Amino acid sequence: MVSEKKVGLLKKINKLLKEHDSLLLFDLDQIPSRQLHQIRNQLKKEEIFAIVPKKSVLELGLKENKKDLSLDEFKQPALIYSNKNLFDILKSLKKLTVKRKIKVNEIISGEIEIPAMDTEIQAGPAISIFKQFQIQTMMKAGKIAVREAKVVCKEGDKADGGLVSLLNMLNIEPAELTIQPVLGYSQNLVYNKTILELDETYFKNQINVCANNLFKLTVHVNYPTKDNINILLQKSGQHARSLGMKLGVPAKELLPDLLRIAQGNASNLEVSSK
Repeated sequence: MVSEKKVGLLKKINKLLKEHDSLLLFDLDQIPSRQLHQIRNQLKKEEIFAIVPKKSVLELGLKENKKDLSLDEFKQPALIYSNKNLFDILKSLKKLTVKRKIKVNEIISGEIEIPAMDTEIQAGPAISIFKQFQIQTMMKAGKIAVREAKVVCKEGDKADGGLVSLLNMLNIEPAELTIQPVLGYSQNLVYNKTILELDETYFKNQINVCANNLFKLTVHVNYPTKDNINILLQKSGQHARSLGMKLGVPAKELLPDLLRIAQGNASNLEVSSK
């Protein structure tokens, strides 16, 4: 028997799927709950919303609303929904970052520096961790203070247990976390991860390429538009002039050239007759 809680959640899912045009799915597996809460609050300011339903309930809701989105590859799917344009949502997501702790064996994406600072750490065994990273310390009111800034790792280094302990002890969260959608849905179209990862510049460049190719095509087939009319007039003028010269049409614009040709022909005849 299906619980009332699941029935209520399914109704909520069905309602939001019907009322919102753009959907994005991402995997919650690597996102801590505190960071997710921060992300949801920031998105809400831009009328973009997120929900983390049970996978089975979301699958049923998508099926009932005929949204062709498979959740097979997701460990814990989360749903972003809004009535904003899908790619405007992606733009907002790319700008949105929150800080998180690093993990043991994680490859560091950028240099980490411990700043000069007071701490709430009592003197004792913790001193050994500071010494491990050659961080100069002093005591203030029985607590450890960092005397001067010290770089403790560089980009590309692998985090070990000592580094993770040091950063956690100081409440330093040096890594950045972003939402990376895996599937998107808007106007009956499904967008995979490859499409969703393309940035705005790519689309602008492709639009420019299409516009340029279309312009060349309209000129080639002599299809007049406000953008190509001047070129078509020049093209027509050149063709008319070439045809007029070939047929010897005594038009005002052609007479100087026709006379030069006639004079040249006459001179050639004189030379050949002598």
